[in-house]
Amino acid sequence: MPVLNKSVAQFALAALLLTGCGNWNVKTGTSGISTSNDYDNDTGDIIRQEADAYGQLTDCTVGKSSERRDLPTCNQVKQQRNAQADEGREVSDGLLDNKLSGSKLFVLPNGSKIRIKTSVKYNDEMKSEGERGGGELIINALILREAATLTVFENLFINNGAKIDFATQDADGFELDTFGMPLNIQAGQAQNIVFRKKFGTTTSDLVGMSLQLRRPIRSLREYQKIARLDVGFKP
Repeated sequence: MPVLNKSVAQFALAALLLTGCGNWNVKTGTSGISTSNDYDNDTGDIIRQEADAYGQLTDCTVGKSSERRDLPTCNQVKQQRNAQADEGREVSDGLLDNKLSGSKLFVLPNGSKIRIKTSVKYNDEMKSEGERGGGELIINALILREAATLTVFENLFINNGAKIDFATQDADGFELDTFGMPLNIQAGQAQNIVFRKKFGTTTSDLVGMSLQLRRPIRSLREYQKIARLDVGFKP
């Protein structure tokens, strides 16, 4: 009978050890710390990974951090990430507020006069996921009827051929990019240009037409080199 009890005890001990082996999932993280289920066996701290300000996963601690381990707490990583995001939004908003603008008077062959007011802003939020550096220019043009009959002015947006030419230049006058904006409504809408009429005191008093075009730009660096915007008009 004592022999039987000893066998039962040995079997129970073996079963317990085999069961325990399934939970001994010991691994070495990027910090080189031996952990079990994200748990530091030496100090009792919980080790996890959190995305930092650059989107990279980094080891961090939850709860009280060990001074012997050169790791930040997960809350510190989150705070730095949020601070970086806030700074990025401020920079983005500042770029969107920064603009190139101008006003130019043009005389048509028949003596009529129009004024073109332009402004260009940079928007970095068009970047697709994973893309770096790109963005878009938001080009606005307001064409005002300074001294032209309503018929002459309206024909600019009906007949083919009339367009605004743009050239971005650096501080030395070197052209960085050139592009055109057709005034013909049908041709412009085919290029995703948005048209909006500007009226005076009544809806029959058409005083101007605003156009908006969004154009991709390769990098923020290229935008920051733009010092001037040269505007031309072809009736």
